[in-house]
Amino acid sequence: MCGQELLKRRAVHSVVDMPLHRFDARTFAHQLPPLPAGLIDPFLGVDAFDMPHHFFLPHPHGGMSAVTLLLDDSPGGVINRDSHGDHSTIAAGDLHWTQAGSGIIHEETPSQPGQSARGLQIFVNMARARKQDPAAVFKTERTEMPVWQGEGARLKVAAGSYTGLNAPISNDARWATPVNLWAIELEAHAHMDLTVPDAHNAFAIVTHGALSVGDTDAQAPQTVLMSPAQVGALSTSVVSLQAGEGGAQLVWFSGAPLREPVVQHGPFVGNTREDILAYIHAFQSGAMGELPASFTR
Repeated sequence: MCGQELLKRRAVHSVVDMPLHRFDARTFAHQLPPLPAGLIDPFLGVDAFDMPHHFFLPHPHGGMSAVTLLLDDSPGGVINRDSHGDHSTIAAGDLHWTQAGSGIIHEETPSQPGQSARGLQIFVNMARARKQDPAAVFKTERTEMPVWQGEGARLKVAAGSYTGLNAPISNDARWATPVNLWAIELEAHAHMDLTVPDAHNAFAIVTHGALSVGDTDAQAPQTVLMSPAQVGALSTSVVSLQAGEGGAQLVWFSGAPLREPVVQHGPFVGNTREDILAYIHAFQSGAMGELPASFTR
């Protein structure tokens, strides 16, 4: 009997549909609906977007991170500009992590207008002790991400680590909320086992094809939520993935929950109502900087 067979299996909590939200006739996102925080903490939400034009005019964030992970097969890219001087082109497969901390303003536009950019916009909370950190931006190109390959399976470590493979963002002490983001591709009927800390909340978003997680079936665009993290657990569990006839692509999320009060008002996330009022004042007073729009609707 091998070691994987001796490990316990992590149970699936539920499969959740991601309703479609249209920004206009051609631009949309499948959005993870509001969920009990105990299932996804430290994550706040995820949008699986398809955006060929317009995108988002300058807008603020505070007390959390706004993360863009483009899918490897995204036809187009994204340009990110912010009030702290960043001006980046996010290409297919790249990660761009805007850690707002005390506050930042950013704008997202297509790098090739009319060419669809497909990926995930991920919102990650920050602990109370880090919410007033200076804003920081972390960028990782697809070619910099370590890759694990197995029989019919490929896992790209966009953030965090997997079997000793560490993403570049993991080496930066400014990164306030360490989590795992793994982009996984499975060929038709391919199987792989993931080892996941029991102290982490974990879930998978299926971005292409059909997938079985243990005995539970899901397909794009659905989210598979795992059972809640166990407080103080030092153990790990196995999650078995099996692709359907047409293969599957998914992004795996896991992280240690912060277990703190969450008060959210639009792009600001605090622990109290007073935190939110402070972020609003910082934005209105110009403390988050200035960022003129590069386009109009």
